[in-house]
Amino acid sequence: MFAIRITNKQDNGIGHLMRMKHLASALKQHQLGVHIILDDLCQFSQTLYTDFKVADVHWQNYEEDALLTINYMHQNSLSHLIVDSYTLPHEYEQLIKKSGFTLTVIDDNERQHTCDFLIDYKWVGPNTKSRYESLVPTDCVRLLGPNYCILDPTYRTVEKHSSESDLPVRVLFSLGGGGDLFILKRIFDGLPRAIQANVLFDIVVGPYATNKDTMYAIGQEFPNINILENVTCLKEYYERASLFVGALGTSFYECAATKTPAITFSLEDNQTNDIDILEWLGHYLHINDVSIDDFLRLGELIDIALSQLPRLQLLVAKRKVSVDGEGARRIAKALVGEKISTNCFAIAEQHCEVKTELTDNLVVCQVDDTHINSYLSARNLPSNSVRMTVQNAIKPLEHYLWWFNQSRFNFVITEREGSRQSQSLYIWHNLYKDKYLYGGWFSCNQDLSLPIAMIALQWQLEFCKASHPNAIWLAVIHKDNKFVNLLNSYMGFVAIPIHSKEYKVTQQLFPLADEQFNFVMWDPNAQ
Repeated sequence: MFAIRITNKQDNGIGHLMRMKHLASALKQHQLGVHIILDDLCQFSQTLYTDFKVADVHWQNYEEDALLTINYMHQNSLSHLIVDSYTLPHEYEQLIKKSGFTLTVIDDNERQHTCDFLIDYKWVGPNTKSRYESLVPTDCVRLLGPNYCILDPTYRTVEKHSSESDLPVRVLFSLGGGGDLFILKRIFDGLPRAIQANVLFDIVVGPYATNKDTMYAIGQEFPNINILENVTCLKEYYERASLFVGALGTSFYECAATKTPAITFSLEDNQTNDIDILEWLGHYLHINDVSIDDFLRLGELIDIALSQLPRLQLLVAKRKVSVDGEGARRIAKALVGEKISTNCFAIAEQHCEVKTELTDNLVVCQVDDTHINSYLSARNLPSNSVRMTVQNAIKPLEHYLWWFNQSRFNFVITEREGSRQSQSLYIWHNLYKDKYLYGGWFSCNQDLSLPIAMIALQWQLEFCKASHPNAIWLAVIHKDNKFVNLLNSYMGFVAIPIHSKEYKVTQQLFPLADEQFNFVMWDPNAQ
């Protein structure tokens, strides 16, 4: 017999309530009784757990909570406690274990635990399976990775609409179970009028959301807005959505399971994520540090995303790790003693498309949309930005807006060592009025060797000479950047005469380049 302890009042939102409902239902399939212990039996949770015995526990501290929980379990002959809480400390778990109960903990914060089973379906890359090695007892069974993601069982089968049938276009908005709905109003206000009028919107209003009247007012103004309240499963709305926009939480896994392109942001500390990790599951557009002004500009990004849906769908298709709806069933089997394969997640390897082999282990690859975040990270390295005409770090939202409108020819120089690949530098160029070429490059790490830079620049000049034999290269180089000044001089770049047409064109191409920069050119016909 199981009990599930959820500190829903302290943890806020409905994520814990929903996933424990699904796990309880999976345990019930094994003919086992499940009790739910809450600290705030609201109307929503009371309706959600109609099929289970529910206890409403009120406590002042973790010691009192443990005592009340232990007494309840003894009174109801329960032997196994499942804890889903961000607020109950390690000491609480020790009290439960000292009372002789089997304990399962669900967490994603990589903290110390005293338990028999530890469940964390967060993906953190190849190191996922080694999480908690020194943080839990040696005999603790660790169920780690997206295979144990707890979703509604209906996600076991997904019928995503094909791109050909995605008419009309739909956007699903959600802040989860709570959140300030004024945020969604700000986003909606930032949408172009044509999008507001012609796109269908499904907007989730969670039970703990604030400013609900704001959203209902918009819904009355626009007949193409569908307000979703008291909906406990959003699977059908994810399936029909062309794009999801909202707070990163359970939605991340629901988007992954339904292969839905998404634009997300973090509203809480536990929603902050490393974008490199999100990319493994096909999610590339996320903003951790979001401001109130950003929400208005998100409307602009949504407009662009809807016009570029095939590109976003391709990003989802290139995911390395998948999510299904079997997580709760896998966990239930493990908890009742059935043998399962732990930490088993399939990783689909992805390698860049090689355009040119420069050496045995150095290749040129075409940059595609999977580079959208690594490109920004490299550009924002202090060792790169300090020598650029724009030295401030570029924010993700600003970068995303630029990325889908830019027309650069972008390449990445990659080092290969066996089956492993590592990016060394990004290199780009543009053609101006069919007469001039301009471009640049920036390293992907702090340590870039001179030979690699020389090989990369030599390739770029030869590549552009073959495709545009009469175009003259124009460039600006920070005077303090002795490395690049020397490199370009070696390659045949010379100073641009101040009163020449080329100098004026260079000023147009690099309007922020001042006296701190050298203006140089490379004429392929003069080499």
